[in-house]
Amino acid sequence: MSFLRTRSASNAPVITPQYTGLQIQTSSAALPLAIVYGINKIAPNIVWAGDFQVIPQYTYTQSSGGKGGGGGSSATLNGYDYETAFIMGLCEGPIDTVGTVWNGSTLTSLGGLGFSLFTGTTPQAPWSFVASTESSESLGYNGLAYVASPDYDMGSSASLDSLSFEVYGVLYSSAVVNSYDADPALVIQDFLTNAQYGVGFPAASIDATTLLGSSGGASYQIYCQACGLAISPALTDQEAASSILARWLQLTNTAVVWSGGKLKFIPYGDVSVTGSLYAGGTVTFNPYVTPIYDLDDDDYVYDDGNDPVNVQRTDPYAAYNYQPIEIYQRSNYYDATPIVAFDQNAIELYGLRVASTVTAHEICDPNVAQTSAQLILQRGLYIRNHYTFKLSWEYCLLEPMDLVTLTDAGLGLSNTAVRIVSIEEDDDGILSFTCEEFPGGVATSSAYPVQTNANVPVNRGVAADPVNTPIIFEPPAALTGGIEQIWCAVSGGASGVADPNWGGANVWASTDGTTYGQVGAIIGAARQGVTTATLGAPSGGNPDTTHTLSVSLVESAGTLTTASETAAQNATTLCIVGTELLAYANAALTGTNAYALTYLERGLDGSTVQAHASGTPFARLDGAIFKYTVPEQYIGQTLHLKFQSFNIFGQGVQDISTCTAYTITPIGSGILGPVTAALQIGINLDYSLASLAINESDDWGLASDPYVTIVDMGLASA
Repeated sequence: MSFLRTRSASNAPVITPQYTGLQIQTSSAALPLAIVYGINKIAPNIVWAGDFQVIPQYTYTQSSGGKGGGGGSSATLNGYDYETAFIMGLCEGPIDTVGTVWNGSTLTSLGGLGFSLFTGTTPQAPWSFVASTESSESLGYNGLAYVASPDYDMGSSASLDSLSFEVYGVLYSSAVVNSYDADPALVIQDFLTNAQYGVGFPAASIDATTLLGSSGGASYQIYCQACGLAISPALTDQEAASSILARWLQLTNTAVVWSGGKLKFIPYGDVSVTGSLYAGGTVTFNPYVTPIYDLDDDDYVYDDGNDPVNVQRTDPYAAYNYQPIEIYQRSNYYDATPIVAFDQNAIELYGLRVASTVTAHEICDPNVAQTSAQLILQRGLYIRNHYTFKLSWEYCLLEPMDLVTLTDAGLGLSNTAVRIVSIEEDDDGILSFTCEEFPGGVATSSAYPVQTNANVPVNRGVAADPVNTPIIFEPPAALTGGIEQIWCAVSGGASGVADPNWGGANVWASTDGTTYGQVGAIIGAARQGVTTATLGAPSGGNPDTTHTLSVSLVESAGTLTTASETAAQNATTLCIVGTELLAYANAALTGTNAYALTYLERGLDGSTVQAHASGTPFARLDGAIFKYTVPEQYIGQTLHLKFQSFNIFGQGVQDISTCTAYTITPIGSGILGPVTAALQIGINLDYSLASLAINESDDWGLASDPYVTIVDMGLASA
């Protein structure tokens, strides 16, 4: 007899699959290929699918052929399972690895889903599965990092789950300020010059001395390291390269200048900064803050009727004093998280002025975000004066980001340092300069503490512990109503401690110990445990007020409550200890999930009153007990039972091959024969003369049955 699902069955009806192919809501061949620097979370894009499998799911029913066996089995179609093979593209390679995988709301891993990772090397060997099954479609996908599965189980839905991957991408951990993010200077260099996916900018046109450097210098790289600035961009959408570069430079407080045929990177940092590196040691940034020229009235070019130097000052009431930025916080599972910087003094003076939120999904570390937000805030709040003036062509060597000093008695300027923002030249060679004020220290941020979200997402796929050793027994007919049943007290845990994530178990049965069929499901744990002291046998009848039943329910985290003596007499608090059925009235808590039960009604429903040693299995017989009605032909056969744990969300299902098989051989304790059933309800049976042939019989069970069927025949005097 087979209980398990199968792809085909000789006695299965002809079926038409509900789905004949993978269901995809949208499909596009024009999606951009993502680029991931550092470590960030991205969604994949399916690039190949095949080997779609429709697996009919049958329920097998054994037909009765009379007492002792016989008969046959029939199959009933109750649905379909679907499997497929696919390749999901991640991003440009080569990448290092993939960390956490999100399967909907479930946190898992590549191994947990049976995925293979191809890191995107060039060249890259084709996936062996496609090469062996669809050789004409076998491609190496050079430079593409992807994951693949030969037999992904989609369950009863023919669509793929919502998957996202934490990608350890290009230059991850290169920032040296932490072990995750990428160095912004190296990211920009790769972004501009990479031959595979870069902008195509000539490497020779980058001023390497301003981009890269060593401790003590003024390069962009050293500035980011000293200030603790690092990024992990995931470029997943089409966007102009200039826009991407401008955003990165804003977040890292730096300007880019094209001068002398070179692209230069000049940080706004205006004081020396020393920062600590993740692996130990420090790095120091020393900015260039020496003015190149001291300009006065002898240098300016005058226009008739205009002042030599014009100043424009922003209204302090228009300056923003509250700057939010939105990041993908790594420690918050890459959820969008706001980080804010604000100036309390400016808020009290001018009122709350909230700036537009800066989208900074390149930042995944809240400490980096706090520094970036503070620098953006300070530039907007304290750089309010802008100066314009004109100089002759002799000053053509000046370029943006240079410092000069201005002297103008009419404006009250005396060797006032300003930073050049832009330079324009007219047809006569006259240079028009726009500058911003240069208050020292404004372009440097203090390290403020960060208060971030502490979200703990629910992992709906958390694995449930296997079941504790269950209590499996065959109850008497008084509890089953005259039908044959097996009762199981089941809970989940490990090392004798209940698993709070255990939600129940699928129950599988087999008569051969090899092929199993599901016969039911358990929701919630039974109150099971063991005795913690010897329980003696009473010398008299019920109630037993002499002995105490001490039990521990730690393995199931069960609780017991006191009931009335009448409830005990009516077996409302029915329990099983060993094979004895009893009930209790008083339950006194003696420890964690430990109780002392007194006022005991012993030997109920035909069970034998006996002494029980410490460690004897105990269970409270209530609605949490699983009850399996045994087909008559299985009486006398050994049944193998497996309990497949799942979590409180119905997910994290245990692999059935790892489930322990428990056996029981039902002997028919729960069955009432026709004579017994008639006698129990008081029917007067007259079987006529003893000389007549036998026309009705009854089986009173085995002598070894622990539950004696008792029929009350009434008073002898009646």
